Amino acid sequence: MLNRNADQHDKILQAILSKYPSDGVGNGDFKKILTSWYSRIRKNGDIKPYLLKLGEASGVLEGIRDACWANWLPPENSKYVPQTLWAWPNDDALAHRPKGWLESSPADLDDIDNYMADYLKRPWMRRDAIDASVINALIFTELALYADEVKSGRPFGMINWSYLFSRGNPLKQLGFSLIGSAGVTIGIWALYLTYRLFTIPARFRLRKARKRAAEKAVETLTAMETAWHAARGQIINPSRLRELVLAAEERGAKFRPLPAYPP
Repeated sequence: MLNRNADQHDKILQAILSKYPSDGVGNGDFKKILTSWYSRIRKNGDIKPYLLKLGEASGVLEGIRDACWANWLPPENSKYVPQTLWAWPNDDALAHRPKGWLESSPADLDDIDNYMADYLKRPWMRRDAIDASVINALIFTELALYADEVKSGRPFGMINWSYLFSRGNPLKQLGFSLIGSAGVTIGIWALYLTYRLFTIPARFRLRKARKRAAEKAVETLTAMETAWHAARGQIINPSRLRELVLAAEERGAKFRPLPAYPP
């Protein structure tokens, strides 16, 4: 009887895993996590509770995966499909948005909040792979959004329109800058020089204010990036990460609360 139930459990697991083929985003991690849950909730008795729990867990995990990849589309003619629950971006991805990312981060913070609420209600679902992925996604996304703010010039009171119109694409940004500088006539140039002469004192004060704002922005970005680096491994030191997040917040960073688990 016990062996028969075990065989039934195995068949159920294989049937669930078959729903997540290798050409689906995040399905590599998905299968590993589902298999690890299998060993935790498997019972040698009535199979119904097992079915309900595994089905429930699959739905929650799908939500977390979709939230982590909400702003991503596969690049045209590309056969590559990421198999991880989260992108795990490197420093280059922070500086230059990878192909396929629709925003500065592939994750959607609101969606992560919603699905993590369901995850936290089920302590038996906890896995290091999920916790580390979500924490990294939260910190990276906040960092990437703030970095975009800095690049756009908003913290300095000076909007970089070419950056905004190009959506951060450096080639498009160059094009908009060239368009903006074309067609300047001699008359307009003379008026501009006159204006510059009369506004030297005000511009000097404004330049100093922008310099202070830039120094503050760099300080904030550096602190946020340090916290993100501490969350890049599959194993995270919670105490150290908390210290770095608090240090970044003291320097002006704004993070959403990191996942907190019931005792």
